[in-house]
Amino acid sequence: QHEEFLNDGEQHHADLAEFLRGIQNGAMHDDGPNPLPNEDSAPAAFDFSTMRPGRIFTMAGERYRYLEDMDNGNHMIIRDDAIRDINFYNQEGAMDDWYSTLSQEVQDMVQPVSDSFDTGQLLPEDIIWDDDESRWMITNLAALNIANDVTEIDPSGSPRAFVLSVADVLRLSGPGRGFPTALERGHGALGWWWTRTPWLPGRAWRVGNRGGFAGPDSIGIANSTGSMRPALIINQGN
Repeated sequence: QHEEFLNDGEQHHADLAEFLRGIQNGAMHDDGPNPLPNEDSAPAAFDFSTMRPGRIFTMAGERYRYLEDMDNGNHMIIRDDAIRDINFYNQEGAMDDWYSTLSQEVQDMVQPVSDSFDTGQLLPEDIIWDDDESRWMITNLAALNIANDVTEIDPSGSPRAFVLSVADVLRLSGPGRGFPTALERGHGALGWWWTRTPWLPGRAWRVGNRGGFAGPDSIGIANSTGSMRPALIINQGN
């Protein structure tokens, strides 16, 4: 609500808007001197070891959300805004296209992940939601066959972008994590986004524009309100 504060009719310091924006995006919680969220910077300008999960940053022309420290210098990040008009079928090709546009400095940091994932299938009738309306969390994940579909570094795989699984989204959600609130997991401005987790052939799960899980929906859906949100695992010591 920093816009309401700034529009109260009073005169404020010229730098106040950027300061408040930094607080909103987590910049003021960092232990290190990372660039402000909207300050487009080269990869070398960042110290990811000091970043708080959920921190927004702009690197080499792309805006990201920092998700987690995976140890040994590895860090998971995700594009902050969904790429529009991509259906579930076409995600792999669209991710390859997006990855090819990243600066060479960024590509040089990207770690390999599996070339294919054992996604399992998530059936609606098997789910126990924490809240049937918000669908923020699944409370019986351990009992489901999607539980082990967690993205990790795979030396036998390829350095590439990937789509998060439902299990990934769940473990990265909650206080102190990459998606601390529903609003930070998904909202109208950022767009809804596909997970890689299917239901039956022809349907898959996505994160809706209120941050809860939506679907399972037809994998042919592609529109201007959301679609694909690629993630990366990076290591500056590559």
